[in-house]
Amino acid sequence: MEKCPVCKEEKKGKYWCSACKTVFVCPLPTCGATISPGKEECPRCGLLFADYLSQRKMYRQCPKCGKKQGLNEQQCRYCKFWFNCPTCGHKVPTTSALTCPRCGTNLCR
Repeated sequence: MEKCPVCKEEKKGKYWCSACKTVFVCPLPTCGATISPGKEECPRCGLLFADYLSQRKMYRQCPKCGKKQGLNEQQCRYCKFWFNCPTCGHKVPTTSALTCPRCGTNLCR
């Protein structure tokens, strides 16, 4: 087994260290982003690591209202913010976007 670069224990797995709970690679199979130490969520897909490591729940936090959502949901249940464009799947860059910057789809539904 490899040693963890953070805690130096020999419990390092492929995705995270089981001793200190430091995540190295995003555990979401379709993402696989490399994570720098100290991050609490994936910069690419938004997966919250604390919920995943303790309960195996795949949540992300809405940037507009701050509530937890399922990772597979396209739109926030509470404030109706679109995480991705419903037409082309492009990631919505800001919370004030009215249309998709790639295809021009109206995001005010």
